[in-house]
Amino acid sequence: MERTALNPEQRVAVEHGDGPLMVLAGAGTGKTRVLVHRIVRLVEDGTPPWAILAVTFTNKAAGEMRHRLRELLGDAADAMWIGTFHATCARLLRRFGEHVGLTRSFVIFDDNDQIKLVEKLLKETGLDEAVSPRTVLSRIDRAKNRGIDPRTPTGSFDDVIEQIYPLYQAQLARENAVDFNDLLLKTIELFKFESAARVLKVKFRHVLVDEFQDTNKVQYQLVWRFAEATRNLAVVGDDDQSIYAWRGAEPRNLLDFDRDFPDARVVKLEQNYRSTQTILDAANGIIRKNCDRHDKALWTDRGGGEPIEIYQAGDERGEAYFVAQSIRRLLDDGPHSPNDIAILYRTNAQSRVLEEHLRAARVPAKVVGAVSFFERKEVKDVIAYLRLLANPAADSAFERVVNVPARGIGDTTVDRLRAAARASGAGLLDAARLAARGEVSGLGPGPRRKLQAFVALIDGLGDVIASGASVAETIIQVIERSGMRAKLEADQTSESRDRLDNLAELVTTASDFDDEVAPAPGASLTGMAAADGGGDDAPGDGEPGDDEPRAPTIEDFLERIALSSPADQAADAQVVLMTIHIAKGLEWPVVFITGMEDGLFPSLREREGTSEDAALEEERRLAYVAITRARERLVLSQARTRRVWGEIRIQVPSRFLDDLPPDSLAQPRRTRIATPAPRIVDGDWAGRARRPRPVRDDLDQRTSYDDEPVFQVDGDFVVGAEVSHAALGSGRVVAVTGTGKDCRVVVDFGVVGRKTVFAKFLEHAAPGEGSTTGDRLN
Repeated sequence: MERTALNPEQRVAVEHGDGPLMVLAGAGTGKTRVLVHRIVRLVEDGTPPWAILAVTFTNKAAGEMRHRLRELLGDAADAMWIGTFHATCARLLRRFGEHVGLTRSFVIFDDNDQIKLVEKLLKETGLDEAVSPRTVLSRIDRAKNRGIDPRTPTGSFDDVIEQIYPLYQAQLARENAVDFNDLLLKTIELFKFESAARVLKVKFRHVLVDEFQDTNKVQYQLVWRFAEATRNLAVVGDDDQSIYAWRGAEPRNLLDFDRDFPDARVVKLEQNYRSTQTILDAANGIIRKNCDRHDKALWTDRGGGEPIEIYQAGDERGEAYFVAQSIRRLLDDGPHSPNDIAILYRTNAQSRVLEEHLRAARVPAKVVGAVSFFERKEVKDVIAYLRLLANPAADSAFERVVNVPARGIGDTTVDRLRAAARASGAGLLDAARLAARGEVSGLGPGPRRKLQAFVALIDGLGDVIASGASVAETIIQVIERSGMRAKLEADQTSESRDRLDNLAELVTTASDFDDEVAPAPGASLTGMAAADGGGDDAPGDGEPGDDEPRAPTIEDFLERIALSSPADQAADAQVVLMTIHIAKGLEWPVVFITGMEDGLFPSLREREGTSEDAALEEERRLAYVAITRARERLVLSQARTRRVWGEIRIQVPSRFLDDLPPDSLAQPRRTRIATPAPRIVDGDWAGRARRPRPVRDDLDQRTSYDDEPVFQVDGDFVVGAEVSHAALGSGRVVAVTGTGKDCRVVVDFGVVGRKTVFAKFLEHAAPGEGSTTGDRLN
């Protein structure tokens, strides 16, 4: 085989003979090439293809490796064992499974099968209201990843898991079934049986493992068993890209490999073939702060490349506006197509405002690895509650939420309600009211009490709306009173945390909507009509006309969602939005990384069983992965403030920005502040047709409010007064409306923009304190 295309370090790894080998392959350094060429070399040196095992983590990676090997070796590649851990183990268990209680026809339970089984067991044990099936399955999965079986002494699990785990495993055995974890565990168990172990220990003369930093404890035990006799184990990985500890990966498997195999040859691949040196310097600057790693630094002979841009917006809308406009300009100016661009973020909840602004900028885009924001289950659940509150006859909304979160109202009860609704000609909510009063036959005391509680919940939420609560406050009450928030917080899984983030973002969406749709202070069409002497179109009898400013309603919000969330249109080329975890292994010419703020990225959440230092090191590895996805251009963005659960929070720039080499940046760290983004109405920017604003190349716009009307209403605060807010800082009053406890003040906070706040949250600035607006903008 011609190996002149290999660099010196790659060649050392490919030509290594027998014995353990660890290849530390940095991002973009050609690890797949090394694996493929090493396998070819083994075959050329006389190793039978069937005696080679190459293990990957994804079917895609396994398929790519097999394809390359077929090009180089022809049909010989088909005799090799190339596949994922699960596929390899399933193949072995088909042959040797009788030793561990499986027939050749055993079935593999997928995620849905497992959830249904756990639901059944929780119901049979009367624990279905104590914990969610997803939480139970997550804990069982965690236990299996650590090699803990159901016979572990009491104390390793909480009471529910300790009760369900043995029942779960027993049911799998009765059905001649395994889950994905069992495929590995039962394969390891085979080595306890002499007849099977005798074959398995010598079956594979060479074992190669890709992405070794992502292996868990069980996977490491498995490959060690396969290679125990020959010690011909070659692992390829990058400890700097170990980002899956939250799902059981053990970074120490790679970090300690040379300790477990003292005679292992260690080869470092540091020459990068993907990114410019500027981008690599940024990645090196962040990752070198980690203590628990093998020392290495990426380099390339491609040259420096474009400097990295850091952009600071006033809030998340300004950030999304900047990203959308920057991409629009890249597409208009060329030579980039949408497929060349990716937007990465730490959490799925960040996609919502980005999706909105990309649509407004007419940028074709798609969310990868997650459904679009308003299609996510928890978001749709809350929206269904709102639909039911706005329209009690909305039966589809009733059916969606009557048992969300689980409150013991099952299909049988709903069937009885359907029958009662048909008989009375009423909707399901009305039928539930009848049932709560005992006027629906076939329902016992238990279902009746649960329906009484649900009806009381809906009535209580109706009272919240009647009291004049904002849309955001109504949504908060839905999330709190329904039990959705408490349920997700109790689950304590990464999925439940993501769902909480999405609910918080929904509240933020509603808060933005409340601010946008709320009538301008002092603006009253009724009053203006009266001042002008009325007219044929003037409202009469004190009732508001069609154009009368009014507070935003639930109905308005639902309409806005329906109009601003069109189904994704098919496009040949689309900008992609995804979390950094999903982006691993991918690359683009242009990458935007958003949300570069402490608490967001790095995330500062506590993780069960993980120290604060270890969690921060994993966040740095995640930043390293994100940065090394970019080939030519990298843009990092952040926001000075974000709404979280409807409240505005001052954000601190990510500590990772301090680790970037100054000479890799387009400008000093004190970046420019953008103007507040225009509001989006019905999928477009409000007012854009009336007052188009040219966008300068650097997008460093500063808004002047001199040409806008100013309203003043008597109150404790007057227009022009200097005020301060605990979170937003100092600013100048530009409008006041209402009096007493209902007094609302519009304040220009400079960088933060104009915000409407209740007067009770403001204080008059101390004499001589002055506004910091000008200082913030400079």
